[in-house]
Amino acid sequence: MLPLEKMDKQGLYLSQHLHYIVYALAGILLLSAVIAQPSISLLQGFWEIQINETGLITDPMATGGVGAALLNAALVLLLSTLLIRRMKLPFTGAAFACLFLMGGFSLLGKNLLNIAPIVVGGWLYSRYKGDSFAKYVYLTLYGTCLSPMVSFLLVRVSPGLRWLAMAACGLVIGFLLPAIARFTTRIHQGYNLYNVGFAAGILGLGLASVLKGFGVEFAAGGGWSAEGHWLLCAMVTVILLGLLGAGIVAGCRGWPDYKHILHHSGRAVADFILLDGPGPTLVNMALVGSIGFGYLQALYPLGVRLNGPLVCCIFAMTGFGAFGKHPRNVLPVMTGAVLAALLLVAVPVTSPSVLLATLLCTCLAPVAGQFGWGWGIAAGFIHMTIVQNTSILHGGMNLYNNGFAAGLVCILLIPIIKSVSPEPLED
Repeated sequence: MLPLEKMDKQGLYLSQHLHYIVYALAGILLLSAVIAQPSISLLQGFWEIQINETGLITDPMATGGVGAALLNAALVLLLSTLLIRRMKLPFTGAAFACLFLMGGFSLLGKNLLNIAPIVVGGWLYSRYKGDSFAKYVYLTLYGTCLSPMVSFLLVRVSPGLRWLAMAACGLVIGFLLPAIARFTTRIHQGYNLYNVGFAAGILGLGLASVLKGFGVEFAAGGGWSAEGHWLLCAMVTVILLGLLGAGIVAGCRGWPDYKHILHHSGRAVADFILLDGPGPTLVNMALVGSIGFGYLQALYPLGVRLNGPLVCCIFAMTGFGAFGKHPRNVLPVMTGAVLAALLLVAVPVTSPSVLLATLLCTCLAPVAGQFGWGWGIAAGFIHMTIVQNTSILHGGMNLYNNGFAAGLVCILLIPIIKSVSPEPLED
């Protein structure tokens, strides 16, 4: 139940206008873009991002510059927000999770050009089913995680056919993915918060296999920027402090106001705005994002610098702080992932793939929330070993590769847990 009666006028106003927080986020990204690249190169770099290949792990900041990547993220976030507002959907934790992922992964592979046909494909699916697009808009936006496939065809197909090929590919992805995503939820039973990543991995596997059958070669992604670290640190700090301040204004002013959120397992669907109200949720988003940000800062002496993909991970953690993640259930999974990186993985703990996996494995937070710290550590450990081998299956075309790997972890681990443990209490 929303604790509206505990809010003052400021907090009540904020709770009814939560979309302004996302508009403010887009504004911060836009301002940071201009500060980072205050010249015509900002627009030139933005266009370079639109027409180049993307995928795992390609940093658009290395392609078009820090400012151009932030401009791309601001525009994708703004247009996605306007789309959700156009559908007249209530602004809940689901909206925050989706939009933070849209903005974040625009710093890892999404852009205006490669997501457009996928969105149209999702709209066509809603027309085919005779439903309102509002029913599928979140699944469609999440489905843009396969946008690198669209960019791949734009670059690799001969000039006479490239636009037709990319449009057809995007339409097929947008049309098929909502149906697949609704099915995959039953497989992992809500323990994988990045469900569409799992569905996209399966669809991406199919599409990549067909293309490989025709002799197409998928090259590993490249480009890992080391510029703009301090500007990005300042930007992330402003965002996290802004969320914290907004949560305080919305009524979360002490431990008693916040603590109940930690008792949720996080198992989907766990919309914290509906369960606990906007105040505790916004504070929780700031805290969860700070865990990821703090971890990366702790690795600064080892040479880790913020860039597009790492800011993307912070955004992903922050957004799902409104939809399943909280400090109590993300820390065990991260601990397991770090242990695996230190003990088993034949790559440094500071390598790009390991850094991304350490932060994005938190999509398995419900495992820790439902079954305890021990199983959460096990989930993170297994995830780190599996995710190193999954991108080859879809050719690096699924930006939510960690969601794909997490689905496989659930298939392996959840039956084992349930066979040896008593059934836990639900939220």
